[in-house]
Amino acid sequence: MKKKVTVISACLVLFVAWLFGVIYTNVRAERPVVKTYYMNENVPYEDDYFRRADNILNGYSATVLGYEIIPYDEYAEKYNIDLPEIETDEAGNTIYRPEYVYDVEIKFVNTDNEDGTIDMFDTLLVNGKELMLRADEYLWDEMYPQLAGSYSFRLRTNTEKVFHIPFVVESVYSKRYPIEKIKKQNMSIVISQYPEKKVIEIC
Repeated sequence: MKKKVTVISACLVLFVAWLFGVIYTNVRAERPVVKTYYMNENVPYEDDYFRRADNILNGYSATVLGYEIIPYDEYAEKYNIDLPEIETDEAGNTIYRPEYVYDVEIKFVNTDNEDGTIDMFDTLLVNGKELMLRADEYLWDEMYPQLAGSYSFRLRTNTEKVFHIPFVVESVYSKRYPIEKIKKQNMSIVISQYPEKKVIEIC
């Protein structure tokens, strides 16, 4: 019995030591420095990155030129996109289609980067920490067929291109953020996370 108690006590000591180490490491972990920019301001990527430290975009810059919030069907019509019919799943539930598109117009410039790629998975529209929007894959593919289904792209050096990015709300947030509510939100674009988190406020 004493041996069993000793083993349990030893396990508890090891667990407490491990837990202390995790908490200590998290407390000491460096948080990214947040740098805020605004619409029509040229924002250089420099050596900052989002997820992959090997995808350095030094030489690229982004400028938010404007934004528009428009119903999803109207947006598709505006860009001559044929939408598929709304389908249902095996249970008869209607498959989610966003109510609206939060279109953000961004000019990307590449002065001298030959390796990095702009990735739409790493370009987010947020209202702080609660809501995060990504580009709608179907609309993106239809608007930019030259990318052949890719969610990322490169620009030749000394060139620039303006993209309209069709951000949409995921189904889990759709009821909490209808179109009238999203119009009242302070939104911003996040283009990098580390070492600096670069945020472009758009409204």
